[in-house]
Amino acid sequence: LASLQGPLPLEVMSSPAATPSKDWPASEVDLEAAATPPPPPPRRRCWGRCCLAAFCLAAVLALAIGGSLALCSTSSLAECKLCRGLNYLLLPSGEPASNLPHDASTRILNGVAFPSALAVGDEELWFSGGGDRYEYGLVKVYTAASYLSRDYFHECDPAEAPFSEIVASGDAKMMVLHMHYPASIDEVAESINKHLAPRLPQATAATTLRHLSGALTSNKIAQGGLHPGDEIFLSCEAGTMSVAFGAADDASKKALSEPGLCKAFWGIYLSKSPVFDAVKEGMARGFPERAAALCGVEAEALSGGWAQDLAASAAALPQSAAWSAAALEHEAEVLEHTVEEDLSSLAAKLRGGGPGGEA
Repeated sequence: LASLQGPLPLEVMSSPAATPSKDWPASEVDLEAAATPPPPPPRRRCWGRCCLAAFCLAAVLALAIGGSLALCSTSSLAECKLCRGLNYLLLPSGEPASNLPHDASTRILNGVAFPSALAVGDEELWFSGGGDRYEYGLVKVYTAASYLSRDYFHECDPAEAPFSEIVASGDAKMMVLHMHYPASIDEVAESINKHLAPRLPQATAATTLRHLSGALTSNKIAQGGLHPGDEIFLSCEAGTMSVAFGAADDASKKALSEPGLCKAFWGIYLSKSPVFDAVKEGMARGFPERAAALCGVEAEALSGGWAQDLAASAAALPQSAAWSAAALEHEAEVLEHTVEEDLSSLAAKLRGGGPGGEA
């Protein structure tokens, strides 16, 4: 090729077999072809490999979860927070739905049945709503239900619940904590004290928190730990808080007359800046409903009293009518006898021609 003079013919340059040497100037067509990347190889579907990878990943996760639950089942690790969280999220809690009948005597709050009313001593407290307490927005720790005495319900149709009055008043009230998450009583006491501390009088806060922790942790029922379905009853009246487990009037309940304790405790839920909004929101709905229900019960009782009085009066009417008829008959007989005597006397005078006979 080096001995040829002049350019190669066009058909030779365009032929696929023609490959220019490194010394021969490349044409624009060759430069463009060299700059164009080769097409990608055809993609192969990976259904088989993808399914195998997913299966292997699921198997690894199952083994990890199973191994974690097996480790958490040992006595040494059963009480750690991580294990309790895994058990809560992965295993059924075993909590009974409720052993209370779902009728007018109960109220259902977020799936938990609470009595419509609770008797504490001589006071009857009425269910007034509540809400759930969540930890980290994921784990439901307990459901709180509020109970108030009749003294808080001044109107049949209140525009809103009197939260400030409920917090400050010394009238009877109660908060029932229905547990969903297993916890030790020490953890519950620590959590309550943490939120109470900034709301208590500074001079007595340390003593109050120590006494409250003692009342919570000394209970024999709670010393074995709190489990789903267990309930704590925290009632207040005249500035005294009572702490009970299992029942509102449990014989082992403790009374605490610490200054500011009741106001601080209810402020956790109902103050202008509550720690847990759900309870206050639930009471905002439940309080008016309870007020209307109480007014309806009292109106029904009042109308029932009127009906009883009317029924008694109606039953007495026939007897009263019989007495009146007998009295009238007796008066008629007396009057008839008197008239007969007068007529007989007058006839005798007329026949005898006595004085006044002519007249």
